[in-house]
Order: sequence, then structure tokens, then C-alpha cells
Amino acid sequence: MKGDKVILGITHGDINGISYEVIMKSLLDNRIFDLCTPVVYGSPKVAAYHRKTLNLENFSFNSIRSVEEAQSRKANIINCIDESARVELGKSTPYAGEASLRALETAVRDMAD
Repeated sequence: MKGDKVILGITHGDINGISYEVIMKSLLDNRIFDLCTPVVYGSPKVAAYHRKTLNLENFSFNSIRSVEEAQSRKANIINCIDESARVELGKSTPYAGEASLRALETAVRDMAD
């Protein structure tokens, strides 16, 4: 990523909870891109599920493999979990906990680099 903006790492939390709703609705406000370059650590597939459920047709993520690929003025996302993830809205599941931890570990690793 080029530029001097802060890269803001955001982990997706519980994939069955409200985290994607909060993240996406926050990133709909373009003023955030004046302050930082957001990078969500999560799942493009899970994000697409939530986007469709929330009917947010005017929102999309830029899928990247590393922070270095993050594009300014875009909502970037790094996949941290298995693409076979299954969203079960409102349910606490062991997989949702594992996915949350995996995203946090990946974000911490990137911060340390």
C-alpha cells in the first residue's frame, strides 16, 4: 500500500453475530477513507452472506492477500478462515469462535511484521 495513511486492522469477531453489520455500515461512510486504510481480517464469503442479508447492494470489499496489497479509499478484506464456513445467525458455535480467534491471530501477526 502506498501513502502515509494509517492501516486500520479490523477483525470480524463472531461470524454469527452483528460484527459484519457494524463493520460494513461503518465503512459506508466514506469519511473513514480520509483518515485510514481499513483492512478487515475475516472472510469475503461470510461478508457476502451478511451483505446480502442486510441488502447492502452499494457495498463491496476489495479482497487482498496481504496488507501490502491494501488500496487506499477501499474497504479491504483478508481471508483468514476456511471458505467452507457456515453462517448461523444468532447462534454461538465452536467454529464461529475459532474463526474469530484465527482473524485476531492473523491481524496480530501482521501488526508485528
